[in-house]
Order: sequence, then C-alpha cells, then structure tokens
Amino acid sequence: MIKATSPTKEGGWGLQDTCRGRFPHLDGVLNGIDCDEWNPETDRFLSAKCQGYDNFFNKDDTTGKRSCKLHLQNCMGLREDPNIPIVAFIGRLAYQKGIDVIESIFPWLMNGDHAGVTGYVQVVMMGTGDEKYARFLRDAENHNKGRVAGFVGFTSELEHKIIAAADIILMPSRYEPCGLPQMYAQRYGTVPVVHATGGLKDSVIQYDPFQNTGTGWKFDCCDAEGLKYGLWNALNTYKNHKDAWAGIVRRCMEQDFSWERSAKRYVEIFKWARMDPPFHQPIPF
Repeated sequence: MIKATSPTKEGGWGLQDTCRGRFPHLDGVLNGIDCDEWNPETDRFLSAKCQGYDNFFNKDDTTGKRSCKLHLQNCMGLREDPNIPIVAFIGRLAYQKGIDVIESIFPWLMNGDHAGVTGYVQVVMMGTGDEKYARFLRDAENHNKGRVAGFVGFTSELEHKIIAAADIILMPSRYEPCGLPQMYAQRYGTVPVVHATGGLKDSVIQYDPFQNTGTGWKFDCCDAEGLKYGLWNALNTYKNHKDAWAGIVRRCMEQDFSWERSAKRYVEIFKWARMDPPFHQPIPF
C-alpha cells in the first residue's frame, strides 16, 4: 500500500508514471491541522496581548474578524478600511507556488475594471525564497503605499494575523501534495482561491451560486487567465453578493480538517491493507 497526502493522488516531478503504475495500491489522505492552534475563538495572536483587544470570533459572530482586519491594516501601513477586501498570499517565494502568476496579474488586480470589481482591494503577501520574487513583494509595496504590504520573511504571529484578517487567500501552486494554508484559512472564514491540483483540489469545494454550495474557487489552468477567473469571481461575490459571501464564509468555518478525521481514514486504509495480499512483481526473466 502506498499512501499520498491527498485523495487526488497526483504524482509530480517524475512521479506521475510511478503513481499511475501502482494506482490500484495507491490511496490518499489529506493531512490534518492542529485545531487548537488554529482556532479563531482562542488564538493567542488574536488576544488583547497581541492586538490590543480580544478579537476572537466564530462562525456565528464574525465581528472579531473585522477588528482583526483593522489591526492588520494598522500594523502593516495599509489604509484602515473595514469594507475593502484583503487578498493574501503566504508561502515560499518559488516557481512551484505560482508567485510569478500573481505577479503577472498584479496590474489587472490593482488598476480596476469597468465593473468595479478589481481596483478597490488591498494585498498582503508574506514569504521567503527566490530574490527575484522577493523583489516583486518589495516593489509592489513601494509603488502602492497604503494598498499593498509585502513582507519578505516569516513569523508565526504575522501568519496568524494575516489569515485571520484577510478575506481571500491565493494559492496558485503548480503542484501541491497537500497544502495547509488553505485549511488554516477556512477555519478563519478566509475564502481560498486555488489551482485545482493535489490537496488544494481536495480541500476546497467549488462555489456553485445556483445551489448555494461551496467554500471557494478553483481554477484548472495555473496561468494568469485561470487565476483571474477565480479571483474575479471571489471579489465580485464579496462586493456584490453579500449574503452569498456570508454563506461561503460560514461553510468554510464549518469544515473539519482535524487530525481526528484524517486518523479515521488511515485506520480504514490499514484495515484494507491487511485484507489484501502483498504486492509481488517477480523479475521479468
């Protein structure tokens, strides 16, 4: 039995054929998260000690999320406005994470469109890695003071604060065995916009406005047009369909990404493995 970290069971960087060849013996279980650490009702980084006031919140009362936004805006030099959507990226500054795709759509996002969906937005990005992408974060902030914060580095406190305060989190990874920020984000009612690959595909439910279901947006092609599709629809819903957005936020916060859920799946797989005969492939001569 071979176990991957997402039910999609995709192989990457040379493992595609291996995964396909052993598909009958391959299974996948999403990683879990620490639901005690990532809990908007008790998160120590949302406490008065770290924010000046206790800005805790839950799915029934998200008032604290609004306060978290104002705190983050103040800390990161953004114009304080509780109504403007904050779009966040947290991750390694690497080609795999799709930071170059974010860079390619950045002017489109900041300049606005005829429908008024883009333009009125703030962007917060944090990460370390390739210097050319670090330069993008610095330049984006320097050329858009009060609208963009680009932090080259990483702190756990800032990660928690960004996830709690943001409205949308971007994860345009070219491949992602599992991914964790999209799970953290949903715990805090921060809606994911992700490339439909690996664990991102498995942990985000595509929003359906007709059935009023889903927890975010997925896009098939990891390129500028794909990311624009997901992000434009997220921003349009945030700005023009408030009730629908509130429903998405609530459904995000109701998701179970605990290790208890993952552990039950592991137990099932181990039971199946004991039932099946061992895999044996003799030398072909």
